[in-house]
Parts: sequence; C-alpha cells; structure tokens
Amino acid sequence: SDLPSWAHAPFKGMKQLNRVQSQVYPCAFKSSHNMLICAPTGAGKTNCALLTMLREIGTHMNQDGTINLNTFKIIYVAPMKSLAQEMVLNF
Repeated sequence: SDLPSWAHAPFKGMKQLNRVQSQVYPCAFKSSHNMLICAPTGAGKTNCALLTMLREIGTHMNQDGTINLNTFKIIYVAPMKSLAQEMVLNF
C-alpha cells in the first residue's frame, strides 16, 4: 500500500510483499543504501531487486509521469538467462 501507483505494474497480481520483501522494503525502495540479501531460492530476492530499480526510476521521473531515460542506467546481473528474461518482461 506504501508503493506509489506508478510502481504497481511489475507486481501485478500480488496483494502484498512477502516476509523477505517486506523486511528489505525500507532499504530497497525508500533509501539509496547498499544492501546484501541472502535468502533461499523462491524467497523473493528478484522482487527485492525490482524494488531498487523502481526506486531509481522514480528519482528520474518528471511531474507529468514521464521518465528521463538519458539520465541513468540500470544494470541487472542474473545467474541464469531465464531470470534475466523475466526481468526484461517486467519492463
């Protein structure tokens, strides 16, 4: 509920963040601090990374909702091609 409406699209179908995502939300979305997440497979680490990307996108958003695409870059490194493709499909 704390997530701005423009950031809801990648989480379509989710009613709330899981336990791991809820724990890291303040750092991942509300700050620019570095973080390291160690959690089992399926714990939601990919969505935690997505929160950090959305935070960065939000810092480059204009009043009219457009995004200054020339002012930043996001690099996502994934251990598997399928995981990287999943992230591409979110955007």
